[in-house]
This record gives sequence, C-alpha cells and structure tokens, in this order.
Amino acid sequence: MDIMQDPQDWQLDRYAGLLGPFLNQLRDYALYILDTDGCIRSWNEGAEQLKGYAAHQILGKHFSVFYPPEDRAAGKPEQALAAAAREGSFQAEGERLRADGTRFCAAIHISALRDAAGQARGFVKLTRDISVAKAAEAALRESEARFRALFEHSNDAIVLALLDGPILSVNPAACRLFGYTEQEFLSRQRDDIVDMGDPRVEPACHERARAGEATAELTFIRKDGSRFQGSVTSSQWQDSAGRQLTSLLVQDISRRKTEQEALRQSESRLRLLYEYAPVGIVLSDLEGRLTFANRKFVEMSGYPPEELVGLPYLDFSIPEEADTTRELMRKLFGAEVGTVCRERHLRRKDGATFWVRVTAGVLLDEHGRPEYAIGVFEDIAEHRRAEEAVRRSEERFRATFQNAPLGIFEASLDCRILNVNTKLLEMLGYQHDELVGMSLLDLTHPTDLEQTTQLFGQLRAGVIDQYVLEKRYLRRDHSFVWVKVTMSLPQQTGRPQYSIAIVEDITERKKAQEDLRRAMEQSYHLANHDPLTGLANRSQFNDRLRDALAYARRDDHMVALHLLDLDRFKSINDSMGHHVGDLLLQAVAGRITSNIRATDLAARLGGDEFVVIQTHLADPAAAGALAEKLVDELSRPYVLDGQETHSGASIGIALYPNDARDGEALMKRADLALYEAKHRGRYNYQRYRDEMGAAVREALRLEQELLRALRDDELCLHYQPQFDVRTGRITGVETLLRWRHPQRGLLAAAEFIQDAENAGLMLPIGEWTLHTACSEYRGWLRAGFDAPLTLNVSSRQLKHPRFLPVLRRVLQETGLPCARLQLELRESLLLDPKSPEVFLRQLKTSGVRLALDNFGTELTALSSLSRYPLDVVKPSRALVRESLSGAPANSMLAAIVGVAHGLNIQVCAEGVETAAELASVRSHGCDSAQGNLLSTPLEGHEMERMIGEHLM
Repeated sequence: MDIMQDPQDWQLDRYAGLLGPFLNQLRDYALYILDTDGCIRSWNEGAEQLKGYAAHQILGKHFSVFYPPEDRAAGKPEQALAAAAREGSFQAEGERLRADGTRFCAAIHISALRDAAGQARGFVKLTRDISVAKAAEAALRESEARFRALFEHSNDAIVLALLDGPILSVNPAACRLFGYTEQEFLSRQRDDIVDMGDPRVEPACHERARAGEATAELTFIRKDGSRFQGSVTSSQWQDSAGRQLTSLLVQDISRRKTEQEALRQSESRLRLLYEYAPVGIVLSDLEGRLTFANRKFVEMSGYPPEELVGLPYLDFSIPEEADTTRELMRKLFGAEVGTVCRERHLRRKDGATFWVRVTAGVLLDEHGRPEYAIGVFEDIAEHRRAEEAVRRSEERFRATFQNAPLGIFEASLDCRILNVNTKLLEMLGYQHDELVGMSLLDLTHPTDLEQTTQLFGQLRAGVIDQYVLEKRYLRRDHSFVWVKVTMSLPQQTGRPQYSIAIVEDITERKKAQEDLRRAMEQSYHLANHDPLTGLANRSQFNDRLRDALAYARRDDHMVALHLLDLDRFKSINDSMGHHVGDLLLQAVAGRITSNIRATDLAARLGGDEFVVIQTHLADPAAAGALAEKLVDELSRPYVLDGQETHSGASIGIALYPNDARDGEALMKRADLALYEAKHRGRYNYQRYRDEMGAAVREALRLEQELLRALRDDELCLHYQPQFDVRTGRITGVETLLRWRHPQRGLLAAAEFIQDAENAGLMLPIGEWTLHTACSEYRGWLRAGFDAPLTLNVSSRQLKHPRFLPVLRRVLQETGLPCARLQLELRESLLLDPKSPEVFLRQLKTSGVRLALDNFGTELTALSSLSRYPLDVVKPSRALVRESLSGAPANSMLAAIVGVAHGLNIQVCAEGVETAAELASVRSHGCDSAQGNLLSTPLEGHEMERMIGEHLM
C-alpha cells in the first residue's frame, strides 16, 4: 500500500521535510529516507543517537557506510535496496557500524516509496538496536542449560503432575525407575505409578495439603506391573497460571529423599525461542480514523486493507485501555504532548489481543498545523512472553533451589563454592556469605579428602560424567555430618565452567546402620553364647562339632568330646543361694577355658553341664591328659562371695572316629561315659567302652515297648481313695498309672516312669492318663461324687510348652470342671531354679488345684510353702514313720502341719500302712490319709462301686 501518493509530482525532499519533525520524535529508532541510489536524504534524532553521526555529517552519503567492511564487500547494501525495490520491502538482522567504529546488533526494515505510476522514487529505512534482546536470549539459554543439567542429571526420579492426576513431565531417572519412555509417561496419570491401595497414601496426601510438603514411604508401580517400595518427597504449589501442581521425588528404598521435579517443568518452559517482527505503521486523520496501514499492520490486526481505511483507531483498544487511549489521543492532537510511547494491547479483528509497543506522533503541514497522525506498532508479544517465561523459570528455579529438601550447591572447577541453598546452610551451620568462596576441600573430613580429590579430578578431566560418594562434611562447629554427594558437570557447549552437587544428610541412616551392626553383633553373640558364663551355647556347640568332625574326616585326625557334670552343684545352689551358684558356674567356665587350646571349644549346655571339643588329636592319650587336668583343676577350692566352697567334676569322653562317626552318636557315647564316671564315685573321668552301649540298647528296647503299650492299650489306671482321718469320708481320689506288660505282668508306675521320661514319652502318656481319668471321673461326678481327682505330673511334663494347651483341651473335651482336678507335683520342682513361680500361679489361675507330693525328702525349707499357690501338701512316707518315734510336738510332721495350716493348706499323709501310723497322723493334725491300710489301689469299676457305697 502506498504510504504517500501525490498525483501532481513526487517531491522526495518535500516529503522528507514534512516527515522530518515526526521522525525526530521516534528516538528509539533510526529512521531516514534514501534516494534510489541509496544516498541519505533525511535523518532523525533517533538515527543520530544510534549511529553517532550528526545530520550534516551523514546527509548525502551512501547508507552502506553503516555496514561492516565484510558486508559491503559482499554487496549486501545493494542487495537490500534491490530486494526492497522488487518486493516493496526488505527486513533483516545483522551487525552495523557506529560513527566511532563500534558494532551493534540491529533489526532493519526498508520500504520502497513509489509514485502514482508505481515507479520507485526512494526508500524509507527503519533501524532498531536489538543488542539488549540478543543478550537476553543468551542469558535465557544459559539459565535453561543450568536448569536442564540439574534436572537431567538427578539420580532420583522426578515426576511433575497436576494435582488432579495428569503427568506433565518426568526426568530420565523416572523413566529408568518406572520403565516408561518419556512419551508413555506423558499419557499417564499419577495414580498409574502410585499404588493408591497403600494405606500410607492418604495420610501423606493430607500432610502435603496441610504443610505444602510431605515425605513418606509408599508402594509404587512400574510399567511391567511390578511393585516396589520407594521413598517419596512430594510438594504442592500453584504456578503463575493458577494451576495446582504437585511434584514427586522418588527414590528406591535404598536411596533417600530429593526433590527436583519442578526443574523438569522449568526446563520444558525454557524451550521457547523468541523472534522480533518488523513494526506496523498507520496514518490517521485528526479524528482518529485510519487513512493508511502498511502490510505488517494488516498482518498484525487481521483486517483486510480495504476495511482498515476509515476504521476508528479506538477499535483496536481493549475496553480496559480505551479511556487511556482516548485521553492520550486528545493530548496528542491538542499538542499537549509531542509524542506518545507506550505498551498496550492490540485487539485483532477476531477479538484476540496481543501486546505491542506504540510510538505515535502528529505530523504538521508547512504552516505548522496538525495534518495527520502516525503510529508505529512493534509486536512485543513474544518479548512479553519471553520475559514472563524467564521470570517464571527463575522463580521456579530459585524456589526449587532454595526450598529443596536436599542441600544443593554450585562450585567452580577449582573447588570453590559459587552458590548454595538454604538446606545446605542449615546442614553445615554456616551463613551464606561464609560458605560462598570456601573450598570444598576445607569442608571435607580429612579421612575422605584423598578419595574426594581423586573423584573430582576425574570429573573435571572428563574421565567420568558424575560420581556419588558417601562422605563426611565438617560443620562450622567442627563436628561432622554424614552426607551422600552426587556431583556432576552440566552438559553444555564448550568446556563446563562449574559443577553441580546435590547433598543428602544421611547421618541418621549411618547411625541406624551402626546401631544395627552393633545390635547384630550383640544378637549374634547372644544367639551363640551362654549369657551367664560367656561360653558357647548349645547352638554354637552343635555347629562347631559338625565343623570339627568335617575337618577331622578331611585331615584324618581324631576329635575328643568331653562331657562334664559338676559335683555338689545342687547342694551349693540350695544352701548358699542361686547367686553363689551362678558365681560357681562362671568360675568353672574360667578354669575350663584357661586349660584348653585356642583351637578347642568350651560350651555350657545348660544347668551344670559343660562340654569341651578337643580337636587335632594324634593320640587318644591326649584326651585323657586334658580330662585329668580338668578334674584336678575343677576340684580345687573356690572362693565365692567371700566363702570357700568345694566342687568338682565328672567327665565322660568319646573319641571320633574310634567311638562314633557323627555328632549325635558321639554325644550319646560321652553321656554313657559320664554316667559311668558318676557311678564310680564322681571326681574322675571315664572313656567310652563298647560295653557301656548295652544300657543304650536297653533304653531303646524299653522305648519300643512303651510305644507299643500306648498303641495296644496296655496302659491302665488304678485309683486309691483318700479319707478324712476324723470322719472316714472320701476326700479325694489319686490316679495311679499301671502297665499290663505281656511278659512282666502288672507294673507300677515307679517301674517304668523313668524310662518313659528318658524316652521323651511322658507327654503322650500324660495326655492319655489325663484324658482317660477325666472321662471316667465325669461319670462319678454325674452320680453325685464331688471329691477332687488327683493326677501326678512330672517336672518334665510341666515344662513342656504343650502341657497347658493339652490340659485346657482335655478339660473342654471331657467337660470336667477345673476345680475338680488336682495336679500333684514333686517336691524337686521347687528346687529347680528354672521352674517359674509365675507359671505355677498361671496354672492355679486356670482353676485347677495343686498338691505337693512327698514333701520333706529334698530338705526343702518350710518357708517355700508360702511362695507357691498350693492347696494340699503330702508329707513323705519317711516322715509318717518318723512321727511314731517321738512326741508329736517335736516331730517334723508336726512342723509341716503347723506351717501348712497357717497358710490354709490341707495336709494329706500318704503311705499309711498300720493302725499306729493312722493314729499318729491323726494326732499330728493331718486332715486326710492315704495308704493300703485304708484301701489298696482299685480298678475303675471297683472304685466306682466304692463311690456308690460312699454316697448311700
């Protein structure tokens, strides 16, 4: 479109004169008119400021004077004029020269001036300095490179998503961790990678909503559907567009806690490139209606050229800016202001708006009166968007850098710190100004200095791209903190100028690892050693014996197994107390250890039983020499808790491979030898001999017979009633176990019960006895009999973990009330330090009655009766016989009765065989009596008949 048409004549100089005052007002642009040869005919003040030439210095000169020599040599000035003449306009960007020879980056636009016939009569050239914009582009690229390096080189997975689910961006670490490609990720929802069924998800979301950030351990889902436990740090915020965003920083569970997801978003935002378009020019009359618009303005406004002419200038304003525009036009047309330069919105025909920079002025005629107005429009939408993107990117980068839950710093290639975030300052206790400029080597613990220097040198030399190192940093207070440092160089063109490090505080993790190591060592020690003596326990003994036998088979040597049992330990423990007994066990362990080699092993199997593994023997006599030395050493006096006492040991020896070829058999042989040593009077040692095996074979035979008795119903029960010594009424019934042996006839329990215990059959035999007796007694109970049923229970049965469950089950199956069952315990149970008083009280709490059998045979203190929840005590038969020899007031039986009654415990005398004994126990105050004088043991049907007679 023609800018000026004069049907009379083309007067270039007149046009320059008319346009000159307006051109001088466009101070941000160099705008001048050229003739067809390219010589300068007019020159505005903007050109003078930009080029450095005064008008009298430049007018008439060729415009190529502004081109660098290389461009002039290439003919670029002539090419520009030719293109403008041919196409109507020409635009380009390039370097130009000022009067002082300095160069600057410029954007130029040349438009041809034509006459009515369309013949070119000159040119209008517009030049703008864009050096600042170019510098801004370079700064933007550098900022983007830094951000991208931090995001791309993070070892932790970073996912950015909208709060309602869609994933916006991910980093390579996330792709590696979850197995998706980046494009696959962008089509996923956040819930596709988080197991929303994990109950920890909801509390973590609530915490994030409350505090803006949350850290948790959650279950995550990979592309292949597999799940893994990860540590996640999630933040929630609102971006400048008002969207609610959330970031997930995910580590596999062996790595801990970093947040860089926001950097991914910033990196994607920083991929915008900015281009600057040429300006649009319009002319309007003094009423504000357009009379002319060039092609760029046509493109910018979206109107066809014919529609623009006559269109009010205010139609290009948005409503919010219309009043401001109207007021500025009034001032401009009223000569209150010479020019107007502002940034505003331009509204297109389709209603869309974008930012422009407008420079407007009024052109005067030759009489100095306003003739028309001119406006220059520069599209600055891209510039505005670039500024906003840079601002948002910088804000996000700074927010992420300063508020990240991990320490982050940038360092020069000579190890000097350039920048640090708040988390690292908190971690190390420094102020920002103190830490910036400090050498990384000054922060490194001396122990880690060599490795740090080596790795940083490899990184700087390009040998490695990054390194991850767990090390110690020195704090300002000279303490140190354990950290995991991930150090890398940003990927950028040219040689890297700085390094980036992410620092995670792992002090607590290191402390937990050290605590775990110590706990495992302690646990291992406790699991393999006796806590009282420090010797190996049974578990470690079994392992070492197995290894010793394996080495002996390989190297063809002998191994001796010494099984030791202390003499007089029980009496020392009972008379001097458990504390002294423990001291004796510790002293014995010390003496054994001091007399064996480092290759041998001493272990405590339990109670007063010890064992020694003697390895690498060439001669069996060496085993005897060690045993003799141990017997002598252990028989020397002990001073325990200020008291001198004496003990000793009996030792049984078995040799590999002479006596047995596996550990279990070797232990059995040593046990037989120990039995022989005790049988020979103790304080000696015995080696295993083959004839000792006869006892083993006999034990196996008895075990098979007892198993057959259980299977073939050879066991049976007899019952012996207990009577009130004053009224003769039945007060209880004791169950007695019998064995109808096919060859030996009817056997009492005393004849086979020890064999049953040795064979480990007491629990099934006891269960059978309990079930049979309770079932039979249930019939008597229905007939009206309510005296308690008494069953004998051995210590081994009581200590078995299945005893209580079996007891409860049998009572439930038979329907027998707990209060009608009385368990009869041996006195030796009270002397066993391992017998828990708590267990007996628990047993009593279940509702059953407890009786103490054969009291007085083990010389248990009378005071012990008060410690246990007993209902009945049964003095031994020996005390019953002894009561006949003296006055009742002076007998032990009288003492037991007195103490028992004082504790509300009944006394039942057992083994009453004569009338004199019955009279004696009655005179001594016993409550009931039991024995053959009153009734021999009866079979079940006989007992039922007696009960029937008793109830009549």
